[in-house]
Amino acid sequence: MIQDFSSIIDRFGIGSRGSSAVVHQGTGYFAVTPQAPYDGDLSTAEQTRQLLAKAEARLAEIGSARQGLIFCAIILADMDGYAEMNEVWDAWVSGMAPPARACFEARLANPNLKVEMIMVCAAASTNAE
Repeated sequence: MIQDFSSIIDRFGIGSRGSSAVVHQGTGYFAVTPQAPYDGDLSTAEQTRQLLAKAEARLAEIGSARQGLIFCAIILADMDGYAEMNEVWDAWVSGMAPPARACFEARLANPNLKVEMIMVCAAASTNAE
């Protein structure tokens, strides 16, 4: 039984509650939210733009890019923002093979959050914090 997983799992942004990203056997996993502190006055589209900019930075950090996305779970606080989010998402994935995706509504941890995403990607990272 493996006792020390640090040789097979790369962890990034390690905090007391979780890591900002994890890579195992060439697959990266992370969740991403808009820029904190969350601004509830921003539209769902604006929060989605912020979130996708952070996702691009996170993808680069773990040795990937948007073209390496395998799956994305999109969580909306209110499905009324679905069309707004889709407009931004569609522009972001334009010109590439988009990942598999699911979208659903759920109460998010902060009332100012309108969208959050969970992403899985192909990743080349071997450098953990």
